[in-house]
Formats: sequence, C-alpha cells, structure tokens
Amino acid sequence: MVQDEMSIEEEEGGGLPTGAIIATALAAGVMAFLIRRNRQEQEQKIESAAEVAAAAWERAQEADLRGRAVNAGRDFMMDHLLPEMKPVLLDLLRDVKSYIDEAFKRAEKSIRDM
Repeated sequence: MVQDEMSIEEEEGGGLPTGAIIATALAAGVMAFLIRRNRQEQEQKIESAAEVAAAAWERAQEADLRGRAVNAGRDFMMDHLLPEMKPVLLDLLRDVKSYIDEAFKRAEKSIRDM
C-alpha cells in the first residue's frame, strides 16, 4: 500500500505532495494576514497617541491650567495629607520643644557655673 502511494507520487514527477504545498500556502497566507493586521494596529496606536498628545498640549496652553493645578494640589493636601500628618507633626513639635528645653537648661547651668 505504501509502495503503491510512493510509486504514484514518483510517477507524477516526484515532487512534494499537493497537500503539503496547500498547507504551506495557507500558513504563509495566515502569517501575511497576521503581520498586516499587526502593522495596522500599530499605525492606529501611533495616530491615537498623537491625538492624545495634541489634546494634552492644547490643555496645557490654557492660561488657567496652572492655577487649577495649584488649587487641586492644595485641596488634596488639605483634605487628605494634613489630617493624616497632624499627629506626626504634633509629636515632632513636642520633641523639638523637649530638645530646646534641655538645651536651655544646659545653657543656664553653664552660665551659673561660670
């Protein structure tokens, strides 16, 4: 049976079987399609990135943008950071006060010892 198939292929010219040629052509077509689609997606991404950059540049050119950014930063700091940092700042002030009190006590002692 295998000998019969081989002899048939040898009689036809001995080249590659038709199925292998078709499979190779299909694989090449699929690869070409995938490569083309990938390139089109990349071009669309580049175009959309350029549009985003242009829109950001237009917004940056607004005169009031800096003022709004400063106000937003200040509001964020007042609403979120300061309430969380308040206990830390109070402890820091207590420590500074104790260090200063100790330094004044040492200075008074050294002045008395003179």
